[in-house]
Amino acid sequence: MMKKLHDSRAGQMLKMLLPWLFLVFFSGTGLAGNAVIHNITIQENPLSVQFDLTAKVPVKVVQIESKEVLIALKNATLSRDLKIAGRQLPGIKEVNVEALQGNVVAVVVVSRSPQGSVKSSFSASGSRFVVTMAPLEQAAVKKITPAVLAAKKPPDPDTRDQISPKTDDAVTDLPEDREENVSDPQETVKIPTPPVYVPPKREKSPFQGDISDLTRRIASSGCPSPQLEKAVRLIESAMYTDGFDLLEAYIDGHNTACLEQVYYLRAYAFYKSVAKDDFALLIKAERMFQDALVLYHQSAYVPFAYTAIGMIHMDLNNISAAEGYFNIVRQGYERYPGRPEVLFHLAEIFEEKGYIDQAMGFFQQVFEASSENSYIVDAGIGYGRTLFKKRQFYAALSVFNHVVKLDEKKVYEAPELLRYMGDANFELSLAKPARNNYMRLMNLFEDIPDKDILLARVGDTYGMENHEKKAMKMYELVREKFPDTQGYVNASMGLARYLETDVEKIEIYEMIKNRFPDNSYARIAMMRLAEIYQKNGEYNKCIKEIEGLLSTHPRGLQYEAVKLMQKAYEALFERHLEKNDYTSVLHRYESESNRIDKMDSRRIALSVGTAYLQGKLFEEAFNHLMIAYKQYKRAERSAELLFSLGVAMDETGRDDDALKLLQAFAKQFKTHEHFVDAMVRTGDMYLEKKQYARADASFKQAYDGAKNHLKKGHILMRHAEVFAQQNDLKASARLLADAVKDFAAAPGKNYEILTDAYKTLGNTYIGLTSYVQAADAFSKALNFSEGDRLKANLGFLLGDAYQKGNILPKAREAFEQVADTYDSVWARLAQQRLSTLDLAQTVSNS
Repeated sequence: MMKKLHDSRAGQMLKMLLPWLFLVFFSGTGLAGNAVIHNITIQENPLSVQFDLTAKVPVKVVQIESKEVLIALKNATLSRDLKIAGRQLPGIKEVNVEALQGNVVAVVVVSRSPQGSVKSSFSASGSRFVVTMAPLEQAAVKKITPAVLAAKKPPDPDTRDQISPKTDDAVTDLPEDREENVSDPQETVKIPTPPVYVPPKREKSPFQGDISDLTRRIASSGCPSPQLEKAVRLIESAMYTDGFDLLEAYIDGHNTACLEQVYYLRAYAFYKSVAKDDFALLIKAERMFQDALVLYHQSAYVPFAYTAIGMIHMDLNNISAAEGYFNIVRQGYERYPGRPEVLFHLAEIFEEKGYIDQAMGFFQQVFEASSENSYIVDAGIGYGRTLFKKRQFYAALSVFNHVVKLDEKKVYEAPELLRYMGDANFELSLAKPARNNYMRLMNLFEDIPDKDILLARVGDTYGMENHEKKAMKMYELVREKFPDTQGYVNASMGLARYLETDVEKIEIYEMIKNRFPDNSYARIAMMRLAEIYQKNGEYNKCIKEIEGLLSTHPRGLQYEAVKLMQKAYEALFERHLEKNDYTSVLHRYESESNRIDKMDSRRIALSVGTAYLQGKLFEEAFNHLMIAYKQYKRAERSAELLFSLGVAMDETGRDDDALKLLQAFAKQFKTHEHFVDAMVRTGDMYLEKKQYARADASFKQAYDGAKNHLKKGHILMRHAEVFAQQNDLKASARLLADAVKDFAAAPGKNYEILTDAYKTLGNTYIGLTSYVQAADAFSKALNFSEGDRLKANLGFLLGDAYQKGNILPKAREAFEQVADTYDSVWARLAQQRLSTLDLAQTVSNS
């Protein structure tokens, strides 16, 4: 049974479309776990409806008319703390949200202007579904600013726990310094008011619809007994004891006429004379009805007796027995005139048990009965109350207004009606009528409990109207007059919205958190603290606050808190990486990975993967970067993600994938700072695969893109290796010579780099048998070198080059310097070479 709709255009349309929805969803839709819808946000320019939910579900979007769109989500349920934002926008005529059979949530959006094409899509994670409607082109119309309608309500523990997924601001913050102006002074913005309830046409009935109709039935039974007639008149005049005594005497007098009527009427008169809390006499009254039922079980008065016994058991708090007797009457006596009373009490029982849908149905049957009855007004209050509990505030308020129209005295009899009317107006952001009802309630019922809460809500209504000073004054009054109450907490939360500094707000939120830890607002205070810390970049404090929130209030605000914590981790990790502090990222992640991984954040995966990459932990880097890569759409993948993943693939031996990814990166980001590094890596991988032409091309692109001489020199060194492997030593030598020039032109003292470059160039010249050039290169390397062992090595290579070039005096000089100066392996090798030279000289002289 779907939730009861109020009599609106959208509601009627949804009723007509219900069979079609079942046909669509129950023919070919696979089973899936139920997703929970937390937020529905409606925006204009263009008109869009955004759903924030826990999982991706089957969806149907149908444009019924030019101004009406139906959105149906299968395998979905509404969060108890569901927030619908934007339904009061000027361009929105009506929004209806209903939970239907089969876990279908249907939303009907009715706009004030025609809409063109309708498009819809899920986010990559499946947690957000957006329906966008393009407006039809039409003549220019005057625009009304939504200043009045945009004001948000203050928080309520049961319905205001959500935070907007598109902003870091608290949803309960009221707009500040907002002017209520319109573009045309002739036009005004009207806040929607609930529709007028149109009652059904009712026939007049001789019956009241309750057990008092027993006297009318007996009076018209035609039984010729003067005593019975007198007893009926006494009872109808509320002289129940006198009527009972007369009927008791009639039975004791052994009269035989009209005993059936007398027994039932006697039980009724006794029951009406008994106080509701006199349990002994109530049981005696039940016994009298039971006696009548035993003696005359085929009587037309049986349903009256069953109804009375059910009411007696309600007075005795025996609800199950009462329900049983009422159901006997409801199911077995369809023409019983007191049926409205039976349905009303069944509605009360179901409402007490928490079966709101069933209770609402019975209240509605009595309230909309086709015949007049004594329970119409009370049933209307119950119907409105259950509509309110089902969050159908417009319908509830419409019913309450009609109840007051039917019986204005009801507002003076009990505070319930005014309280619910005030709350319904409050939920609909109808500030002035809400405030009027609350003030009238407190004036009429001075001893009403929760006056502190009502006054705090009066302050909230001023906030809705942007009367900041009045709101603050009312909040301060509540805090002064009602310390340590729920109203004090409510007023404190309201006051915090208007405080100028974060320090003042933090003081109030900390007070609520510490002094009222079990209050439902404590979790909201903790959430607001986390939001302030997030906004101010104090991410560790934000995370710590949410840890406390989730540990003390695991069920409240869990979805929103985790999302905010996720944002804090994302920003914190990115800040560490901006400072090249990858170790802090890794330490935090590895100590809290169980919690962080559950967030399934692509930004966190990218940051953690980057940190692992900087720490040379390439396999872990690959795993996290791959997670981020899969979660981002192709167009959303950043240069950093593509390059980092390519590097991780290269370092973990996934060369083919690395080549594809780095090539794709190079094509898309030719001016990026990592372009040169990407081309060098591709060149190295092609060189390793002995694909020399591709390696040559990659190194050329890298060299052309490099911006400084030092980078260019290193690229040329790698490029030279391409030709060295192909034994083209001339080309290799040319590139090495150019590399030396770039190193020499680079700023700073790059002695170590120059030493290595000249040494490599010298060895290449040796391979070309260009010994003089080799010796020159080794000599220059020796001049730039540092450290005895390196100098000894280069000195020996210099002597070897001279010796091979047959420039023996210089060879001797080089070997002698190594042998005399350095105590190393190279010194001993140089001594051996000198001995060889001496032997060659002796042989030559002989």
